[in-house]
Amino acid sequence: MKSKAGDQTFFARLLGTVSGITGRWILLLVGSVLLSVLFRFWQIPAAALFAGVATGIAVNSLGNLAYPRHFSRAGQAILGMAIGLMFTTAALNAISAHLLPILLVTAGTLILSLASGLLFSRWTQIKASTGLLSMTAGGAAGITAIAQEFDADVGLVAIMQYLRVILVMISLPLVVLFVFHNHNANTATLAGAHLPASWAGSLLLLLPGAPFGIWLARKIHITAPYLLGPLLLTLLLTLLHVNPTQALPGPLLEAAYLLIGWQAGLQLSISRLRLHLRLIPRALLIILVLNLCCALLGVLLAHLVGVSDLDGYLATAPGALYAAVAVSMAAHGNVLFVLGAHLIRLLMMLLIMPPLARKLLDPARNT
Repeated sequence: MKSKAGDQTFFARLLGTVSGITGRWILLLVGSVLLSVLFRFWQIPAAALFAGVATGIAVNSLGNLAYPRHFSRAGQAILGMAIGLMFTTAALNAISAHLLPILLVTAGTLILSLASGLLFSRWTQIKASTGLLSMTAGGAAGITAIAQEFDADVGLVAIMQYLRVILVMISLPLVVLFVFHNHNANTATLAGAHLPASWAGSLLLLLPGAPFGIWLARKIHITAPYLLGPLLLTLLLTLLHVNPTQALPGPLLEAAYLLIGWQAGLQLSISRLRLHLRLIPRALLIILVLNLCCALLGVLLAHLVGVSDLDGYLATAPGALYAAVAVSMAAHGNVLFVLGAHLIRLLMMLLIMPPLARKLLDPARNT
């Protein structure tokens, strides 16, 4: 009788443990989906990523939930392919005649990001790799996705990246209304704004393409291979016009955002989040200065290439690509120029900033 009762107690405890883990995963999934719908209603870009971070923090506060590394890597691969598909011929043609000024201004943004990241890390006494990736102006989802590979605090990087995105989103319409309200419009249609997505083509691209891109990136020692390998492979296929799909289906991209958001959120908790609150005022000040400097670079770019100041400002806005494109469309601006400039900067940031984090900074430095 005692043995039978002992067995029942053991299985009851085992069942309780399994149901606890399963329950947290269900809560994580359902909560993220519901919050994503709410954020999408509020027109927040990459709503699923925001939702994944927020829900991950809440679930992690109930108890640690181990997050498989291959989940994050799958999210990086999907995101990389989605970025690669954005480099349409129309967008690149719009900036081909102005490539040198755009590259120079983008290099200026890169230097500003580097200086801001180093200042942030020294001012707040956090890891230098965390400070640098936190202040990278552009590619918030991609930078968050690869932060762990550079021994950075993924949760803090996610918070600072999306703090920057929110500030850009809030400031864009205000700046257009009060600063550039008398701009001269240069209307351009956004060719490929709603490219057709094919599930069959996307799976054909993803299943053999992503592993091959990752393998090739690791073979030639590209930094962050899980993101950049699929990105560069898809970019090449896009430029050669041999991609099996022109865009990824929305649910597939949403899943990638969730996987990346969970990676960041599950490394945080409510108590740990309180510790990061002390960094917010200093981060806000640095981000505001960075945004202002990027705006000045945008006006410089506008004068160099002969577009309106508004187009230059939107083209160099430090993040919120979709918001910048949407504002440009609403203001009848040069949409393709804005999109193309953002894509060039996004590619440069993802290619250059991670190696800088590895070469220039000491990843063993502790807080």
